[in-house]
Amino acid sequence: MRAFGLCRRRAAAALGLAAGLAGCTNAGDSLGVTVEKTSAVTVGVYLDRDGSRTFTALDTVFAGARVALLIRGSRDTLRAGSSAASGVARFDGVPVGEYTVAVAAASIGDSIQVAAIDSTNIRLTAADTNRGVLARLAYPEVSIRQARALPLGRRVFVRGVITAGVQSFRDTTSHMADSSGQIRMTRVQLRGSLTGNNPGDSVSVLGITSTRSGQPTLDLALISTFANRPAPVPFAVSTATAASASGGLLDAALVQITGANIADTATVSPDFVIHASDGSGALTIVIDPTLNLPRTVFRPGFSLSARGVLVPNGAGAWVLKPRNGGDIVLN
Repeated sequence: MRAFGLCRRRAAAALGLAAGLAGCTNAGDSLGVTVEKTSAVTVGVYLDRDGSRTFTALDTVFAGARVALLIRGSRDTLRAGSSAASGVARFDGVPVGEYTVAVAAASIGDSIQVAAIDSTNIRLTAADTNRGVLARLAYPEVSIRQARALPLGRRVFVRGVITAGVQSFRDTTSHMADSSGQIRMTRVQLRGSLTGNNPGDSVSVLGITSTRSGQPTLDLALISTFANRPAPVPFAVSTATAASASGGLLDAALVQITGANIADTATVSPDFVIHASDGSGALTIVIDPTLNLPRTVFRPGFSLSARGVLVPNGAGAWVLKPRNGGDIVLN
């Protein structure tokens, strides 16, 4: 990882001003000649890998991006070059004037976009010796609703709140929601030294649009946590609504059922399965072995209330998966 020293401070070395004066005695006149003031422009290019929108230790510099200085107000290119292994494109001897900094989209790949340039338009004056500019590249950032509708294989950023932590389930899945919907993340990894994530975590997720059991997912999800907030509130639903995820609209959602009578239980290794109904229809509740719940307390005829996330079973229905022991209350 290389930091952008040149992108954040002005160089101390002056370019200087040279002047010459030649006399022409036979004409009785003098000619004054000055060298035009110039400055250096350094453009640092980096890939925002954690979605923080700032340059952090988790990001990487980006080599090979085609950078251009355009004369402001036109499409005329004054200088062009590529970012080096350090992520920096440097232009020396740039005359004073006004310029637009641009990064060619074709040079950074189809799945990455120019997210921001901190000084798109710059004005060089005689006092400038080095002007630093920072260009942030990123994967497209979309809402959960948009991510669910994208073609498979698109790498995107999604921001939201965790509704179920990866430590709750043996299959390395986690769930998140935003104001537009909810989604399940598969083959999850956490940035940093975290071993788990918690409901309420405010996160940015880099993942690949995919499907599992017929429903959209974010696969190979890489989660960065930015803040910890109160746990989200589940949707109150009937057991019949939970079993259909309200026609799929509540796929991956955090829900709560109340007063459901246990019809039977079974061990479907390694899970423990409960079938229950509040009178509206049967719902399957799957207890993951990571929860370490005592199975003998769940007896037919008992009533329970439960919270958890809805996961498709691959056969057109959904099961409820509690996240921890506190999600289930026997009545």
